[in-house]
This record gives sequence, C-alpha cells and structure tokens, in this order.
Amino acid sequence: MRDSGGTLRFWSGQASYLDGRSLAVCHRYADRGNMITRLVAILLLTSVVGCSTQRAWVYRSNDYAANAGRPQKSVVVLPFHDSRDNANENRIAFYLIPLFPYGYADFKVPEGEQIHITSGLWTNYKPTEHFPKALAQELTATGRYKEASFSFRSDNADYVLKGDIVNTDYDGITLSYGLSVEGPLLWLIGLPAGTVNNDLTVKLSCADGHTGTVLFEQQYSADHFHDLFWVYDMPNDFNYPDMLRSVYGRFVSDLTSSGKCA
Repeated sequence: MRDSGGTLRFWSGQASYLDGRSLAVCHRYADRGNMITRLVAILLLTSVVGCSTQRAWVYRSNDYAANAGRPQKSVVVLPFHDSRDNANENRIAFYLIPLFPYGYADFKVPEGEQIHITSGLWTNYKPTEHFPKALAQELTATGRYKEASFSFRSDNADYVLKGDIVNTDYDGITLSYGLSVEGPLLWLIGLPAGTVNNDLTVKLSCADGHTGTVLFEQQYSADHFHDLFWVYDMPNDFNYPDMLRSVYGRFVSDLTSSGKCA
C-alpha cells in the first residue's frame, strides 16, 4: 500500500522548494532591474554634465546710423570698479541627497566658478576689463568720436568714462524631485530639469578729461533673464554679453539725448 501521506508531504516539500527558488529568481531580477534603472539615471546625469560646454565672452555692439558730421572728440574708457559681493554658494550637488528636491547655485561672482547649471567654465571673461572694452567698442560703433579706446590711464582724452559693476547675479536649480540619482529619469518623461537666472546692473559716468567734472552719470539694469528648462532643450546660462549690449544701447541713447559728452 502506498503511503499517501508521505506522497503529499513530498510534493508539499517540492512545492515549497520551488516557491523558494521562484522568489529568489524574482528578487534577483528585481535587483537587476533596479540596478539597470540606477545605471540609466547615472548615465543620463553623466551625459548632462558632459554636455555642459564652456562659455566665452563675445561682444557685438548695437547698430547705429552713419554719423553725418566729422568727429572731433576722443574718449577713453577706464577699467570698471567691482562693487559686487565676493560670495558664491554652490550647492548644485544637493540634488543627489535623497528626499532633497533640488540642487542650487547662488553666485554673486559667477565667473569664479568651474561649473554652472547648464555650462562649464566661462573663459575669456573678466568683467572689470571686458565690460569697458565692450563700451569702447560700442562708442566706436556710434561714429560720434574721433577715437574711443580702453586704457588703464586717462591720457589726454577729451572725455573719460568710468563704470561700476553693481551686480552680475547668477542663480539656478537642478531638479531631482527628491529621488537623488533616479530623479533625472523624470526628465525623460517631460518634467523640467531646472531653472537659470541672470541679472546685471552697472553704473556709468562720463567726465571732462581735462577738468574731471562729471557731466553725466546713471545706473542701468538689464532686463532680468529667467528660463525654465528641460533636458531636451538646455538654455544658455551666460547671457551677460547680450544684457550688457542692451544697457549700452540705452546709455548711448541717453548721452545723445542729453547732449553730454558729445
């Protein structure tokens, strides 16, 4: 006679053994899936960082109508004074912290940083020199002056222009939605990757080159730049050349309308 109870116990044991193996296989595939998910997220992060290109200062002056008269005056632009706070707060890597929703950057002197939100190092960019050189280029483009140049000395110019850099604030965030390295996976389904902001304020003055009398002085702020971006469309976060161009256009217009330093 067959021992039906023994047979049942045998198959019950086999079933338990198979269930255990099945669970182990499921766990192994689940772990492998999680590992692949993390790997994809890390590769996405790496590609984004790798696409953070360097930015370089390139200034293009505004267009002006031809000057009918023959310019008689010369103007020299001195290096700008820097009144910005020397304070940069780089917390971009905070987006890697679990449950922390984003990493952020708050730079008062952004050219001093190696990495920005959507770009790497900013090269050929020294505001105390490149801003006044750009102004000399702008004044040359107007055709109103016999000579417009940048110099460390006032020399014998008829007019001397000075500038003060009040701010070139830069800030932005990289969103991870509290998911650390897996957060960028949400970028692939259309969620925003972050934001960038640029601000620019300068004070400009023009003085008589012989007496030192200030003839014109005004502070200018460029329009605030803000962009919410996606991983498929990374914006330029170095907009200071264009912002300065708009400021210098207004400055030249004010000089023309006031009749000062002409």
